[in-house]
Amino acid sequence: MIIELSVAVLLLLVSAILLLKNFKVAVVVLMVLSVFLHKELFSLYRWDLLPVRLFMLALCATSGIWLVASFFKEKKLFVRKLTAGIKDPFTITLILLWVVRAASIIFSKNLPASFFLLAFFTTIVVLGVVLYNRFKESPDEIIKYIKIYGLVVLGACLFAFFQFFVYLSTGKVIGALWNVPGHLPRVGSLFWDVNHFGGLIAGLLPVLAIFTLTSKSLRQKIGYTLLCIPLTAVLVMTNSRTSWISAVVALLTFVIILAFRKLKLKGIAIVFSILVLVSIPLLIEYSNKASPFRAKIKQYFHYRIDSFDSHLLLLRGTIAVFGNYPILGGGYGSFFEQFQKTKVAAEFYGRDPAALSVRVPAHTIWGEALAETGAVGFSVLLLFLLCGLLPLIYIALTYGVSEKYLTASAMFSALVGWLAAGVFYSYNSEFFWLIFFFYFIWGVGTLGKENLEKVYKWVLHSQKLPVAVLLGISIFLLFINLGKNHLLPWDEAIYAQIAKNMVVKNEYINLYWQDDDIWYEKPPFGMWAMALSFKLIGFSDFAVRLPSAIFGLFTVITVYLFGKRLANKTVGFLSAFVLLTTFNYLYYARASMLDVTATFFITFALYNYWLFKSNDSRKNLIFSGISIGLAIMTKGVIGFVPFAVIGLYELYLFISRQQGLSKKLIKNYLMLFLVSAAIFLPWHLEMYRRFGNAFISNYIGYHVLDRAASAIEDKGRPFLWYVTVMKVSMRIWFIALIPAILLALVKVIKRDNKFVFLLIWALFIFVLFSSSVSKLKWYIIPIYPVTALMVGVFVEWVIDFMFKRLTFIKPVMFKGLMLYAVVMVGLTYLYANRVLVYESDLTGAQAILLQTKDEMFGTEHVILADRIDLPILLYYTKSPFEIVDFGPLRDKLGSGDNVNPLFYVTKESRFRKLKETYPGMEQISSNKEWVLGMYSTMYRYDSQKQRLVPLN
Repeated sequence: MIIELSVAVLLLLVSAILLLKNFKVAVVVLMVLSVFLHKELFSLYRWDLLPVRLFMLALCATSGIWLVASFFKEKKLFVRKLTAGIKDPFTITLILLWVVRAASIIFSKNLPASFFLLAFFTTIVVLGVVLYNRFKESPDEIIKYIKIYGLVVLGACLFAFFQFFVYLSTGKVIGALWNVPGHLPRVGSLFWDVNHFGGLIAGLLPVLAIFTLTSKSLRQKIGYTLLCIPLTAVLVMTNSRTSWISAVVALLTFVIILAFRKLKLKGIAIVFSILVLVSIPLLIEYSNKASPFRAKIKQYFHYRIDSFDSHLLLLRGTIAVFGNYPILGGGYGSFFEQFQKTKVAAEFYGRDPAALSVRVPAHTIWGEALAETGAVGFSVLLLFLLCGLLPLIYIALTYGVSEKYLTASAMFSALVGWLAAGVFYSYNSEFFWLIFFFYFIWGVGTLGKENLEKVYKWVLHSQKLPVAVLLGISIFLLFINLGKNHLLPWDEAIYAQIAKNMVVKNEYINLYWQDDDIWYEKPPFGMWAMALSFKLIGFSDFAVRLPSAIFGLFTVITVYLFGKRLANKTVGFLSAFVLLTTFNYLYYARASMLDVTATFFITFALYNYWLFKSNDSRKNLIFSGISIGLAIMTKGVIGFVPFAVIGLYELYLFISRQQGLSKKLIKNYLMLFLVSAAIFLPWHLEMYRRFGNAFISNYIGYHVLDRAASAIEDKGRPFLWYVTVMKVSMRIWFIALIPAILLALVKVIKRDNKFVFLLIWALFIFVLFSSSVSKLKWYIIPIYPVTALMVGVFVEWVIDFMFKRLTFIKPVMFKGLMLYAVVMVGLTYLYANRVLVYESDLTGAQAILLQTKDEMFGTEHVILADRIDLPILLYYTKSPFEIVDFGPLRDKLGSGDNVNPLFYVTKESRFRKLKETYPGMEQISSNKEWVLGMYSTMYRYDSQKQRLVPLN
């Protein structure tokens, strides 16, 4: 022990001296030490005190000495350099990441572990700042270090070959070698973790491979080729799935970058088309259970299926911890203790009992950040990574010198590969940060520090990026688990049943819900869309919700385009994001309802009208008319809203003498109406021809006039009720809506037509729906696009107001940070209140048991449904049914007419009570608190044969 302590102290002192005397050589020593990670072989004095950790401590100590000496030597120069460093994106985000991780420790359940991990990260921060300041103006030096690191890793690979052959010949394990029964051993060289060794190779290999192309001499090209061959071989021998993922993602990313440089979006489309064409035969072959290809895949990717499942459980665990600590997480370094308190932990330890004896890490870069440091830590980590990745992708896509853009492409691809593999693994080791710092510093050095702002402008001024970000977020929020929950009875299951009847009956004019009675409540377009979805992908809950989600996505994009047209793309982006994260809008966009679909057509109609007013193109007027027609065909009289908004705005233009009456104007109005009428009139006229006054009295009389004038179906609410609805739905955005309205009023006073149009649009919808006595919270959904636009304008005005006064930060950086903050706050708030959008499966148990009865016993026998809503029964079972309560169900069982099997679905508590009276009742299946049962005096249920058999 004393000897080890002496060696540790000596190594610490030698490292400190080397750092002070020759920093460049010291960096090479650090690279060498970074591969000596086997804890049993290299720990000194205490477990996990490795030589590389001692070197990092020496780095911190010498850096502190240098800082103190610099301060006393020349204070003004020191302060000036310190101020410049604080303004640097790399330095400030890295330090901010440390601050957030330190702050999160207040929630830690294991302070020693948290402080040890924070101490490790402190050394990483010091390393990053020191390397950055030393080499940010010397990118060629970084290239030299990367090449030297390649030789260091080559040495580790040669040792891996040695340990592999020693094991095969003698059975002796040297270093990190994992013997997997039935497979070749996994080599880890001098590392403690095989996956870390594979990860280091995967992180360096793309850049080293590029040196074979960019090297000037044939001798160098051959040398780098010979270097890459053993590295590739050892990468395969690690059998590290995460490292393979990293390498494959890096290769794919590199190809996509080159394709985009050459052919833009067409190049990306070609790459993905090739991937699809290659994947199809492989997937077909893999689907064959007798295929040798399938056997090989399972052999190499599923030799430890329990390990794969354990990683997925840990991912779920990180989400569970994040749910408990969404802001600052459960404490940096405290994942294990917080994970133990989640429901996922029991399942995890049941699958992997050995984990009970060790502190299990999160095994995921992203999940670890979420669980341990919350949304704040995750946001700062992502921001820091972007600071490193953006310069590289900028060089990769814009530079003309092949050596530069190929190197940048390889570095960017390698890091993306690491971050992709980081979904399933974390790399809390010096080599990970060292490689990242090298690549990032090379990017900044190649650009020159002054050009960093150019990179951020390049990103913020991109026309495609806002749409890509919105599409990515929207597709995730709208379509994730879209078909997971079963349909709600009112009104989802009603519309779904009507659409199903369209397909089954092949009747698309008459709407049928129950039996052969005509359903007059709504026009058919929404159900037509659901029926088309059924035809394309089959009957499912996902299929019935798909059209609404698609139109929800279209509305988000339309609001972006509208905001961009009204002001700029920043307003468009903010407005679209506000709409997407408005709770009721997102909820009903994911439901098989008609309101979001109608909202899209109303918004699209007004957007095209606004375009027409600015460019006088009749094409836009035609699109507006078509949209109005489809809005009417979706939601009836609500679809006329654009006519009213357009009419009021045109009236304003007349009154303010900005526009006079002319033949051309009248022709335009007439064309708008005729185009829309050509869409909505045919079906209405045909329904009147078929059903006459019955259609008018139900469709118009009851479902429009009576709803507006009286509180039918217990839907009466006070006039200002929708203010409360909007406050609950918009939530944090409602706070911004109030000053947004005031800003709009100020602009209206200044006769700004844009704000006049927005206020007319918003006020008309609000007054229209508030005037109706019958109210439901989803009726007001058409107002959310315009309120989102108003909020978007206001938030952009606030950002503009602030950065004009904050002179110490560059406007482009400030604007980017503010937009980033808005997105992260909005998504975090949505996640923290996700149960309001992504609710539990309220009707799942009933639906599953109804379908179980049909599958097991056919559709001949009547099923007694204990207080199950009619729409659920109509949609989920083909059997005849009778809705009963506890008393009628008991009477049916006691009627004596139970020769034929009597099936029923009831609550488990009621089943137990009934069974006390009728012991012959059998439970066929159960789901949550619901039971599918059977009662008969002639039959019993054979659970092994899963069918009814005679009692005798």
